[in-house]
Amino acid sequence: MDAAVTSDTAHQANAFAQIWERIYQRRDAAFPPDAMRHARRAVVDTLACVIGGAAEPATRAARHVGSGNGAMDLALKIGTASHALDYDDVCMLATCHPSAPVLSAVISLLAHDAKNASLQDVLQAHLAGTEIMLRLGAWLGFDHYALGFHATGTLGVIGAAAACARLLQLPLDQARHAVALAASSASGLRGNFGTDTKPLHVGFAASAAVRAVLLARAGASANVQAALAGFARAYAGDRPLTLPDWHDEQPWAMCAPGFEVKRFPSCYLTHRMIAGVLQLRKSHPYALQQDEVRIDIEFPPDGSIALLYPDPHTGLQGKFSAPYCAASAWIDGRVNLATFTDQAVQRADVRALMPRVHVVERQGLAEPLDTAPVRVSISHAGSVLVDWAPGSLQDPPTDAELAAKWRDGEAFSAVALQGCSADMLLSADVHTRAADLLGPILRHFQ
Repeated sequence: MDAAVTSDTAHQANAFAQIWERIYQRRDAAFPPDAMRHARRAVVDTLACVIGGAAEPATRAARHVGSGNGAMDLALKIGTASHALDYDDVCMLATCHPSAPVLSAVISLLAHDAKNASLQDVLQAHLAGTEIMLRLGAWLGFDHYALGFHATGTLGVIGAAAACARLLQLPLDQARHAVALAASSASGLRGNFGTDTKPLHVGFAASAAVRAVLLARAGASANVQAALAGFARAYAGDRPLTLPDWHDEQPWAMCAPGFEVKRFPSCYLTHRMIAGVLQLRKSHPYALQQDEVRIDIEFPPDGSIALLYPDPHTGLQGKFSAPYCAASAWIDGRVNLATFTDQAVQRADVRALMPRVHVVERQGLAEPLDTAPVRVSISHAGSVLVDWAPGSLQDPPTDAELAAKWRDGEAFSAVALQGCSADMLLSADVHTRAADLLGPILRHFQ
């Protein structure tokens, strides 16, 4: 271990501690209307995913094991459901899903320890927790993900702990211990993508965050000085790190670069590709009549790093398969929840096209995955360079589309919630008691 790297990491960890503590202590004036609007929409989108994932196998397993009604069990169940469809928002600032672990932990406290928290309290906690999570990820850099870690789990437990501590109004010293305790629970391996373990990572993170906060509130201690430095060395491969510039006037990450709200329930790295296939299909419908269509996908460097399944056999694997997603988009003209059933993956016409989907990564200098274009070329239909992300700030869903996603989730999981809807949450007064607004969801998972 390089002593100079260790010393520099410790110095940067102290500097990052000051950053997250300033975020944690922000007051109402630091939460402008635009940030609160983005947070409200992120909450609605994530809850739509929770509802849609409520009956998935991973969620059923979490409900069987976490059969209690306490906050930790509730966080395990809601967290797993939030990511079960891989339909929840992403942010490439840290190559992760920020909302799912943070919001799942926060709302799990509403049934017990934070019964009187308002919607405003929840939105502010969500903003603060995701901000801390993403700034931590930006500090560790893409190497954290490339090493094989599922950043949603490893970073999410820390952001969620900070969010829960804020919701419970813990003094800063207790919040420090909560974050340090949470760092010792960080886990998640990318090798489990395409299995039930991936959404369980979010359940683990949310539950561990709640546990860390409750332990800190009860007086449990941690080494707050060494925890972040040790976390950085362990999860970034003990390489030299560079702490990104950050200042108090900087926009919330939820506002810039923003969260990408998923339009397709598959790995986010497939989304530009799917959009390109659908665009060429729409503009060249005659090409659908051609035999032996060939689809070529050119990703940026590392642009297919999470796409582990060239020949998927389950719906979960299909979410992480470039050939399957491209072939389904071309044949069906859409990619939705029905695309990723186990039966859909076995369709003969799709499987016949998959071998003719060719995937390469561009060679040369690294390109940031949040802005790097994907080129899609289809025989008889031409080529398109997709340099925008579906669901990003450049292509955001409308409130009506968010409400439709919520209803699609209800239909897919056969979960009917009385007294709670996307439209209601999008228009609710921020001073309303959050437990009253979200009661039907909380009771469903209790």
